[in-house]
Amino acid sequence: MTLASQAPGDKMRWEDLLSSHRLEFQGGKIRLPEGAPYPTPDGRSPFQIDVDRVIFSSSFRRLQNKTQVHPLSENDHVHTRLTHTIEVGSVGQSLGLMAGAHIVKNLPEGSETTIADIGYMVQAACLAHDIGNPPFGHSGEDAINEWFTTSKLAKDELTSRLSGPELEDLRHFEGNAQGLRIISQLEMKRFDGGLNLTYGTLGSFIKYPRSTSVPDNKRGAYTGLKKPGYYQAERDIAYAIAKACGLSPLDGFDGAWRRHPLVYLVEAADDICYSVVDLEDGWELGCVTFEEVERALAPIARNPDKYDGDADQRWNDLRAEGWYAEKSENDRIGFLRGKAIGNLVKAAVDAFIDNEDALLAGTIEGDLLANTALGPHAKACKKLAVQKIYNAPHVLPIEMAGFEVINGLLNSFVRAAIDIDEHINHGRRLPPQADRIDKLLSGKISDAPDLYSRLMRVMDYISGMTDRYAVTLFRKLQGITI
Repeated sequence: MTLASQAPGDKMRWEDLLSSHRLEFQGGKIRLPEGAPYPTPDGRSPFQIDVDRVIFSSSFRRLQNKTQVHPLSENDHVHTRLTHTIEVGSVGQSLGLMAGAHIVKNLPEGSETTIADIGYMVQAACLAHDIGNPPFGHSGEDAINEWFTTSKLAKDELTSRLSGPELEDLRHFEGNAQGLRIISQLEMKRFDGGLNLTYGTLGSFIKYPRSTSVPDNKRGAYTGLKKPGYYQAERDIAYAIAKACGLSPLDGFDGAWRRHPLVYLVEAADDICYSVVDLEDGWELGCVTFEEVERALAPIARNPDKYDGDADQRWNDLRAEGWYAEKSENDRIGFLRGKAIGNLVKAAVDAFIDNEDALLAGTIEGDLLANTALGPHAKACKKLAVQKIYNAPHVLPIEMAGFEVINGLLNSFVRAAIDIDEHINHGRRLPPQADRIDKLLSGKISDAPDLYSRLMRVMDYISGMTDRYAVTLFRKLQGITI
């Protein structure tokens, strides 16, 4: 599928970027937007429908038992991937509404897009932003990529059977790319448009609008090249999103585009939540002290636009206030969290409005928070989280166990996919274990048209597992019943 999107260097247009047309298929092919989009007879905004469709998807529900930072935590108060996602969606809606009040002023006369529409659009993309994450979070991504790159089975059996781009997809599994696959292919209308979301929401979702084929040494050329945003299986869908939203092509990179401006709000919502809330979880679990969290959040809670002094002075001034000193540590954490999130939201929206021309031209450098006075403090929060929380002693052993679990599942399921492909295409005997695994997946492996598609369906199944289900299934495959 070859589609021409906007010419390099052209400024993207809000009327295209906010498209309410839906991704739809006709006769197995994508039907590109024509004329006015379908009306919504029940009175809901098309983008509110997007929010509802994401929330009621089974993939969204499974986030309740997927790792945010602390795998298989027994503390019910710390965040799961689901509670994190709900908070990101809430912050994203606020960002969208506040930025939307500015955007709608510049829309063409007669535009039906409202401020609420933009809030829903950002919220929907935020609610889907982690929907493709595998069990065990980012360590799960690492485990999958390591297995397809270094395992004996992958080297011996897959290198000669798959094309270069197909191998790159498997060796660069990424939650963002898997997320696009889920919402556009797997949920609701399977391989027929998925959730049929609007192009505006899909454009806001695709954080890294490029395939897996960009070399690692080129990823620093543009923010949107950092990670893969789609697989070969979703190539036509990515091109359709770029066409419908008028995304500018990225010079020198085939199948890569400038980011949709609302991506920066989705990214900011995610950054705001984990910059602040991960520290709260770390304190809850004893990874960081109260003083460390307070010192990190106070300079954000006491915005330098309003309070004098450097970060240390604003922290000390806050501690000197009697009303604050009288609060419990738990209440102080709650105060710092609320104030910090509120100030970061306002700063991100101000940066969005100040940099609107650069966003529409696709030339803005870095993320929104990096373009604010609070950016260095948010970055310091992330640094503290990396040092004290993400690599905490209780996290690493479980992540190591997660590697073993995913390795074991891939050994069994990839072997089965290869055996099924050999049976169908070359009449070789189908091993009983491969037949059982295919039945476990309701015949989805044998129904696939080729080996690449069979392997992608294996990845759909394994990456869709919750942490606990992955562990349980691995134990069963190993014959461990106690």
